[in-house]
Amino acid sequence: MKPMRKTIILSLLAWFAIPAHAQFTTVAESPAFQEPEDGAARILQLKNGNTLFLHYTARQGLAIQLFDPAHRRIDTLPSLANLASYKNGNLDAAFEAGGNAALFISDRTQKHPVMRRLTINGHTGQLQEDSVIADLDKINLRKKKVSTASDFLVIKDPWSESYAVWMYFNTDEETDGGYQIVHFGAGHREISRARFRNFDHEVPFQYWDMAVIGEEQLCILGMEEHKAADKDSMVMKLATLEKGKIFFAFHDLKFPKGVNTVGGFIKYNPYTDQLLLMQAVKDDERKTARTITFLATVKLHSMHISYSKEIYLDKVNRKSLEVFGPKEEYAGVPQNIFIKQDGSYAIVFEELDNHVRMMNNTPTVISTVLANVAVVDFSAEGKELNSWMIPKRQINQGVIMRPFYVKNRENVQEKLNWDDQYKFFTYIPGYILINDLDEKHKQLERGKQPAIRDLSNCHGYFYQLEGEETIPGRNLVFAPDDRQVALFSIADYDAGKRRLVTLKRIPESRKDVKLVWMDVAEPGKPETRMAKGN
Repeated sequence: MKPMRKTIILSLLAWFAIPAHAQFTTVAESPAFQEPEDGAARILQLKNGNTLFLHYTARQGLAIQLFDPAHRRIDTLPSLANLASYKNGNLDAAFEAGGNAALFISDRTQKHPVMRRLTINGHTGQLQEDSVIADLDKINLRKKKVSTASDFLVIKDPWSESYAVWMYFNTDEETDGGYQIVHFGAGHREISRARFRNFDHEVPFQYWDMAVIGEEQLCILGMEEHKAADKDSMVMKLATLEKGKIFFAFHDLKFPKGVNTVGGFIKYNPYTDQLLLMQAVKDDERKTARTITFLATVKLHSMHISYSKEIYLDKVNRKSLEVFGPKEEYAGVPQNIFIKQDGSYAIVFEELDNHVRMMNNTPTVISTVLANVAVVDFSAEGKELNSWMIPKRQINQGVIMRPFYVKNRENVQEKLNWDDQYKFFTYIPGYILINDLDEKHKQLERGKQPAIRDLSNCHGYFYQLEGEETIPGRNLVFAPDDRQVALFSIADYDAGKRRLVTLKRIPESRKDVKLVWMDVAEPGKPETRMAKGN
């Protein structure tokens, strides 16, 4: 290892933020309870000040805990026996609606897949409503012309009470088979119900993502797959459904055509009334198969569609080459766009290295290395303002991760996996939170960071995204005498109150956790200074 490169990384990690006031101040902690090791979990900070923690497994059903504004556990909850009846399903989404919690649980084990909507009272935790909102016919895979990863999808508008449910639709007609979308408004009121068919019935349509624009509109981003003898052609499309309509309108997008698209997503920016559309493309002409990211915008009322532009990570790439060697170009893939309260936004990238081996002539996933994160800040007008790189290297066994997996987890966290669930980062405005190696163990070895295989020597850290240094300062999330890891991937952040709630392991037991409520300092305040420390 070159001494110069080791000096670079050690000097970068030696600088930690020592705030004049703590950036993350612990307000309260719950009593300890058993850590969720599998299934899906969610934390919801409700508008009435209560906090709901829910955990769902197919084997045991639903379990919930509700805490009042003073962070005391509310004891009016239904018995575990009552909630355990919702077994053998999948938690597809959970969010606040009308002051209560709305949970969407699907059961695909029966001949006819079913989705239920449970309403949990936000004051008492009692089950208030149990409604079947979809009871599907048996899925006929031969007739599916629209491809998605699931028979049910629930997409919430983060700026309103509206949401949409995308579900499989089957008819007796041999040539017909597709999807139906139901648009709901406040109070779970049905606004519209429409069949989704591609404009050209003979061309398969790959669904990528959907945005719900209040009660006014649904927008679906997808891709037509034109098959040809020499080479298939992929064309990105935007489908829109206006309130009260029963047919989608299709719009051509100014993205590169005929490329190897590996993903796409859509975000609505209410401050500029525009859609942000992102496309991830594999550059097959290069040996490294680098992923190229394109961004385009759509003005909703005029439907003015901009030409897509490639996002270059020049500053981050230069730092990657400097720290990790002349062959280590930054190779991150897009994960999500985060809209800030002034209309500006941040795009977050992460390097993914999926290891697959052939076993008995079958590709088998061995592990995925979750590596360096990059964050790029843009103004509301789309001008790049600054960018940073967060050095990390974490190994998740037996899973494969793809572009936009962070975006796809917005409604509900994917299934938990013991220890690996602690290896995902979280972005909140101004910060990246991760569990990482302590200063003693985070060193370059032969030009590479040590990989985290388990949580030994790991603690919860934050990187503050400010200043011109490409690799920002790092500090402990919790007090120095409380160096614990936290389940940042399911954390819930209230931007208005600047309050973060997450799960933290307790030092006395690796099997128990506590909910922890933290106040988050606004980044960029002058009383926060940088100094050397440990």
